[in-house]
Amino acid sequence: MEVPRGSLDGILFRMLGLVCALYPIFIFRSTAAQTAQLSVDASPQNTQMIPENMFGIFFEEINHAGAGGLWAELVNNRGFEAGGLNTPSNIDPWLIIGDESNIVVATDRSSCFPTNPIALQMEVLCQSSGNNVCPPGGVGIYNPGFWGMNIEKMKVYKFSMYIRSLDPVDLKVSLTSSDGLQNLAAHTIIADSEDFQEWTKVEFDLQSSESNSNSRLQLTTSKGGIVWFDQVSLMPSDTYMGHGYRKDLASMLANLKPKFLKFPGGNYVMGNYLLNAFRWSETVGPWEERPGHFNDVWGYWTDDGLGLFEFLQLAEDIGASPVWVVNDGASRNEQIPSATIAAFVKDVVDGIEFARGDPGTSWGSVRAAMGHPEPFQLNYISMGNQECSMHYYKENYRKFYSAIKASYPDIKIISSCDRSTISPVEPADLYDVHVYTSSGDMFSKSRMFDSTPRGGPKAIVSEYAVTGNDAGRGTLVAALAEAAFLIGLERNSDVVEMASCAPLFVNENDRRWSPDAIVFNSWQHYGCPNYWMLQFFKDSEWCSTSSLYHSSIKL
Repeated sequence: MEVPRGSLDGILFRMLGLVCALYPIFIFRSTAAQTAQLSVDASPQNTQMIPENMFGIFFEEINHAGAGGLWAELVNNRGFEAGGLNTPSNIDPWLIIGDESNIVVATDRSSCFPTNPIALQMEVLCQSSGNNVCPPGGVGIYNPGFWGMNIEKMKVYKFSMYIRSLDPVDLKVSLTSSDGLQNLAAHTIIADSEDFQEWTKVEFDLQSSESNSNSRLQLTTSKGGIVWFDQVSLMPSDTYMGHGYRKDLASMLANLKPKFLKFPGGNYVMGNYLLNAFRWSETVGPWEERPGHFNDVWGYWTDDGLGLFEFLQLAEDIGASPVWVVNDGASRNEQIPSATIAAFVKDVVDGIEFARGDPGTSWGSVRAAMGHPEPFQLNYISMGNQECSMHYYKENYRKFYSAIKASYPDIKIISSCDRSTISPVEPADLYDVHVYTSSGDMFSKSRMFDSTPRGGPKAIVSEYAVTGNDAGRGTLVAALAEAAFLIGLERNSDVVEMASCAPLFVNENDRRWSPDAIVFNSWQHYGCPNYWMLQFFKDSEWCSTSSLYHSSIKL
């Protein structure tokens, strides 16, 4: 659906805003003779409607955008699965308190969860008294989170874990400074040998007495014996809409008023290998039962707390239409032949049922059990990630297209192929375009769609960004180039329906890509120039013109 966007006065206001943004650049340069000319053609006959869903956001699990970012879980490697299924394995970033003379830790396959069988065994060799006395404060393990946990004074944090022991337990759960010297909050678990013979979930709240942006979670004891731990979690009680998203980062997204949310990636969806691709069915249900997976494209583990359900919920919470990028049987190094693609096709159709099915359906009942009996408004499916050149893509695409349309004819399907390949034989409702280039070229790409034939499927420019030397980590010039590009998309909004920049987030401790719209660490965040540039477009309730402006600037 397309809607009118008010008067042409808004366009003139935006152009004035861009001129004002450019003005500091002009005066910063040499005081040599300068001339500037701006011509605006705002003739009524040149106006056209901007699509309702024009400006949105694209989320990819890159730069620890979700794990250690938007998803508010503070424990890194909560289930001890990151080291792989072979045991003993690496438990990074967990570390021990004490030394090998009084504590030994190792992973084993004793978990009560079949889907993530790894648990941690902690054998304490010292005692509170006798010949081998534990050091002051006891021994144990600690988790620093994602480059430090941000613990705030008087805030409440929800702790949970699974525990098993054949011995009596006297365990202190505490939040401390990174060196363990400052105590922020603590709770002691005391139990007889009979209490935890079977895996038992314990959960309670921890309220911090102080603030520390570089904190850690500790599990310590001075009682000898063996204790097993699994699925250790610490979540702030105050999350965005109560749904588990870090409040400050989710608010940054909501403030953009995006019309759509495309997720969960790009390359993250594919994986370098299918073994590590995003598999939606393994990301739903109770968090403790999700196996997690290695994000092999961007090089880190994710517990998949941010799964398909959470993406759909986030889209709903910020008022955006979800656009789900599905795995179509391809990784960056593999592809499933068409003869055996049927299981992948069914998997996608099942995923749509999870989002949209009635609670009485197989997958709709799973969603309902997670607390959302009403269907989500999923109306867009994007087939893969720029895979048109892969050998089996087109043949596989037709099978996905037919199966999805047979069950959900209203869903719009986005092709990874360009417009020239789309036909009645290769149908598509939209086609995906990615634009990564220099600022100079991005300025010129404001005319990218001027010569596109009218009629037929529209484009979704789902990934665009100025990259390269002049992009830095986010510059004003890059933001202005992207603004010019977006104005070009608006001017051609009869052939372009949607647009979103990429990447969205970067944790400053794991910068895999630059630039990014929002930078954060455990306790701070800020928007780069392109984020604030998008504020000009979020309320762009006006018409576009087919020939909006011509400008020439001579310095």
